[in-house]
This record gives sequence, C-alpha cells and structure tokens, in this order.
Amino acid sequence: MKKYLIVTLLAMVMFFPSQEAIAQAEKSIAAGVPQGEHINAFRVDKIIDSGVINLEGNPIGTIDDLVIDIDTGRIAYAVLEFGGFMGFGDKLFAVPWQSLTAVRAEGIFILDQSKAKLEKAPGFDKDNWPDVGDKSWGAGIYEFYRHHVPTPRISAPPSTPPKQEMQRGCRPYPGYSTNPYPYSSVWDNIYGELFNPEKIETVSGKIVKVQYYDELRLIIYTDAKKPVLVALGPIDYFAGQNKVLKPGNTVTVTGSMITVDDTPLMIATKIKEGNEEMQVRDNEGHPIWMGCKKIK
Repeated sequence: MKKYLIVTLLAMVMFFPSQEAIAQAEKSIAAGVPQGEHINAFRVDKIIDSGVINLEGNPIGTIDDLVIDIDTGRIAYAVLEFGGFMGFGDKLFAVPWQSLTAVRAEGIFILDQSKAKLEKAPGFDKDNWPDVGDKSWGAGIYEFYRHHVPTPRISAPPSTPPKQEMQRGCRPYPGYSTNPYPYSSVWDNIYGELFNPEKIETVSGKIVKVQYYDELRLIIYTDAKKPVLVALGPIDYFAGQNKVLKPGNTVTVTGSMITVDDTPLMIATKIKEGNEEMQVRDNEGHPIWMGCKKIK
C-alpha cells in the first residue's frame, strides 16, 4: 500500500508545478501588464437591484436578474423589472446585455432605448418565464433592441455613373472615397435627409460606451446627468481614433438631434477631447469622407 502511495505522490509532484513555479509564472504575467489599467468589473450583487434609466434620462426600473450563457461565461440578458413604468405591472423584460451601459459614479445603468420604443417591448410574467436558451426567442429579443439605421431613398445607382472630378482649390478629406456612385454605399450620407442644421446642439460629458453595431456610436453621459446617443458613421473610417473615442474620456460633441426608429440620437459634426478635435461632418450634415475641403 505504501509503495502505491509513494508512486502516486511522485506522479503528482511531477505533474503539478510547485508553489514557487506558480508564483514565478504569476509574477511574469503581472510584469507584462501596464500599471493602473482596469477591467470594467462588477460584483453580481452590485448589479442586481441597480437602477436603470432610458435615453431620456428617466428612471424606468431595476435589474431583477441575469441570464448567463454557461458555455461562454458571458451575460446574455439582463432581466429588468419596470415596476410601475408605463403600467407594466408584474411583467419582466429580457434585455440584451450590450444594450445596457454602466455609469459607475452614479451606480446606475443606461438602457439605450426611448420611452416610445419601450412601450412596445416584449415582456413575460414573473411566474411564467420563457425558455431563455431558445435561440429563436433570443433572436426576436435582439432584433427588437437593435438600433436600426434609416434606408436611403435612392435605392439604386444611375445606369451611367457621373464622372467624379476633384474641384480646383480643394483637397480630399482624410478617408475620402472616390466612389462614383453617391448612394451605392449605405454609409455615404445615410442621415443626410434627417440632418437639421437648425437643430445643432453641443453637449459635454464622459464617454461611457463605444458601440460597434451597424455603425460606430457613442453613449455620452453629460454633465447634466443625461445620456446622449451619438451617431458617428462607418467603423472603418474611425479606425485609429482610440485616443479620442475611449470610454472615460471627457468630450464635447456638436451635432444635430434627430429621432430614428423611436430613438433620439445626435448626428455628430465634431468631437473635441482636450486639444484634440475630430471633424465628422460639416454644418450641413455632409460627411467629410464624402468630399473635399477648401485649401486655405
């Protein structure tokens, strides 16, 4: 018996690293991590019962539960209790986790939807939960909370594309495309018909989320303690702008406020962070990746 025990212990010593080896490995890993960097970590008991506000900044309820995908370890849904919000009563609402944004300093979460949109939200009884692992059910939830972008009215390019020439005295904006079909790309000027130069506003606050959906968007939590959804444009165009478009940065954003799919948002014209300023559109709403600017 002792013989077998000794052999087993030797095998365990050979298979498992020593405490000193583990400590050295942890030290080596820690040495490669920059000091002062943090992940956006929350304890679950700090999330449950947290207050939730919508895009108008109005309190709409609390987080009642979380649904975890145990295969990936990721949060799939937050289950919200709207309480008396719009008379929902005892219903619960599963919301995709990425639709929520934490504002740590306030101890709240922002749901990136408006009151008008939430009035149509699919819910379920507290005592009669759906099969939260059903992919078809989940697809409907994600589709409802997805931000839809407007479709340009001109659906097809002309049969003979016009010859595009650079105007004299102009130079292309950074990222300018020589695409001869002005509406063949969905991103040429998707908000052009909605942009209202008479409704230009400027807000200041912190970036609390950078969203990568059909386009690049920001959620700003303003100094007036109100969330603002900001539409920028094609993700590829803004590649390399991580210095400015970084969560936690205090920025000043100027743009036109509109409503799309019951969702209020700002079509950005420019963003300023410290001494860095990034022009996105001109004051008429024309994206700078579409054309040229005058040479001074």
